[in-house]
Amino acid sequence: MNKYCINRKSSISIFFMLVLAFCVNAQVSTSSPHESFIGNWAIVLPDGHPLWLSIYEKNNSLDGEAWSVGLGNAISEIKVESDTLYFKRNYKVGEPKFSGGPPTGEKVLVQTKATVETDKIFLTMDWPLPDGTFKKLNFIGKRLAPLPSKPNLDKIKFGEPISLFNGKDLSGWRLTNPNQINGWRAENGVLINETPKLNFDPFSKYGNLRTDGEFKDFNLKLEFNVPLKGNSGIYLCGRYETQVVDRDSRMQGLQGVGALFARIKPSENAGKVGGEWQTYDITLVDQHVTVILNGKKVIDNEPVVGATKGSLNADDSKPGPIYFQGDHTAVKYRNIQLRPRINPDYKKTEKDESEFSMFDVNGDGRLTPTEIPLLDQDVFDHSDSDVDWQLSEKEYRSYIAFKKRMKEDRTLIPENTRIYRNIPYILDGNNRHTLDLYLPDTTKFKKPYPLVIWIHGGGWQKGTKDLFGKQTSLLKHGFAMASINYRLTREAHFPEQVYDTKAAIRYLRKYAGQYGLNANKFGLWGSSAGGHLVSLVGTTNGIQDLEGNLGVTDVSSEVQAICDWFGPSDLNQMNASSTDKSKGAKQNTKPIVKFLGGSFEEKQNEAKMASPIIYVTKDDPPFLIMHGEKDPLVPIDQSELFHSALQKVGVDSEYIVVKNGVHSFFIGASEHEKVAKFFKNKLID
Repeated sequence: MNKYCINRKSSISIFFMLVLAFCVNAQVSTSSPHESFIGNWAIVLPDGHPLWLSIYEKNNSLDGEAWSVGLGNAISEIKVESDTLYFKRNYKVGEPKFSGGPPTGEKVLVQTKATVETDKIFLTMDWPLPDGTFKKLNFIGKRLAPLPSKPNLDKIKFGEPISLFNGKDLSGWRLTNPNQINGWRAENGVLINETPKLNFDPFSKYGNLRTDGEFKDFNLKLEFNVPLKGNSGIYLCGRYETQVVDRDSRMQGLQGVGALFARIKPSENAGKVGGEWQTYDITLVDQHVTVILNGKKVIDNEPVVGATKGSLNADDSKPGPIYFQGDHTAVKYRNIQLRPRINPDYKKTEKDESEFSMFDVNGDGRLTPTEIPLLDQDVFDHSDSDVDWQLSEKEYRSYIAFKKRMKEDRTLIPENTRIYRNIPYILDGNNRHTLDLYLPDTTKFKKPYPLVIWIHGGGWQKGTKDLFGKQTSLLKHGFAMASINYRLTREAHFPEQVYDTKAAIRYLRKYAGQYGLNANKFGLWGSSAGGHLVSLVGTTNGIQDLEGNLGVTDVSSEVQAICDWFGPSDLNQMNASSTDKSKGAKQNTKPIVKFLGGSFEEKQNEAKMASPIIYVTKDDPPFLIMHGEKDPLVPIDQSELFHSALQKVGVDSEYIVVKNGVHSFFIGASEHEKVAKFFKNKLID
């Protein structure tokens, strides 16, 4: 790398730190220094685990508590100075013994400071290192809405039951952490987990099992069976644990069977002796829970203040999965049925083929994510054309059609492909932090496989890893492929999407041996916004400010080859193109504005920092750039300028103009042959 490039990258790094510092310290003025901090917060810790934080006034001073798996709730030394909240909490700081497991060693009191900007909280933790120094870890959270009013359950209606378990296999279920041991199996209509654990340790090498689908308000009925002294749990929305224990077990947790763990005590012990089948009838509506255990109501429409320990996500506003603890003792389940909440005035008509009005709980003609049973958030985002976080009846029909399209696309995946779905590359329960991995036919190709990672497009505001099929021709050439999700602009702005992409690469490199991948032969391929991200990742290797600290951090995010299909390379020039009629049709810059988190006038420097073209240096990996000559959305000169910049410094770059191509996935055989040839030359030959 030449001296000019080093200085330029250093300047970018320094500027980025200043911008981040400004964002972290932004504060909305309030009548008192501490008022903006009071309330409940959903936070994701630096290690990916969720944290439910509550700050409140007690005896004329600030107090609080923090709930996360494996740790006590207490926080101490709470104070506010100027616009910053300070508090301390005990953490174990040693390395985990297994992936997703707890840190080891003695507990250390760790300092955290926080500032608030409207409904977001920005936190920095002073993490102690073995040499006696500290590493600053930045993380973020959101303010939770006040607890809803108690619902009138007499006016709540539920739909037909959805069977969550087919009794034959684990279809529709997956481990919350794929690197743990799967102790689950289906046998004669029973979902069985057998583990040797008989202690109170909140972590185990055995994995928890969750539904693929996510839910918000529902009625859940099932039967469970725990052995003598057994202890397990059922998480509602992936957040609230209903305890599953032997009636007389010493492992009662805090309140025993029928309790909402550490939150709501049952009115009586209605449990049975270990080894007997028991029944749960659980209703969750508007963050209020009713529990009927073995025919006796032991919790009656009580409010759930917030997430319990072991939750996958602390955000009460979101749908979530049903998940069963598999990291505790043995347990069995059967007859698992869920009825989603529906519109109480719904009456089926012949015209209502999509059943839209049935799921429209409040009858406002729109569906929010919380109203859709078996929610697929990715499909929701794709179908939400006006990005208002709700679906009209027309958009809901698009939702159904897109699910059908994804299913059809998957028929293109070659036979004998081994598929790993919904692998979390960051353990925070966020579906946007998952990936799918596809391994080629093992009878034709030998390990370790070179890997090509697909990054979807969609203007950074929609798109899904699940629309995957046309890309899979590479599997026929002996490549493994991954398709990843990353956070969309509904919940994150630049540079978070870059952090996510690099975290996915690091995860795949860390566990390359487990999946039979060649950790030294990674390629990226993306279109549109995905093309932008693969180019940005490829040109920013070694720039720590665009690396992030999410997920796996002890391996490199470097890649060895990149295929960029019509991705923007200079975002400020995209803004210029939008008003320059000589460039063709007026460009839609709204997705870029959302990606940057503000207008071009406000975010010129961020637009520069998000532009791959400014980071180009001679040590960048080889590129294949393809762009349609009639692309109406991303001007073709974005690729032309990027290719020229790469060539100018000596990077191996090939540029192909696709005749009559527009802004869509190229489906011609010749285009795919060129992609395969490129990756074979760079990753195999």
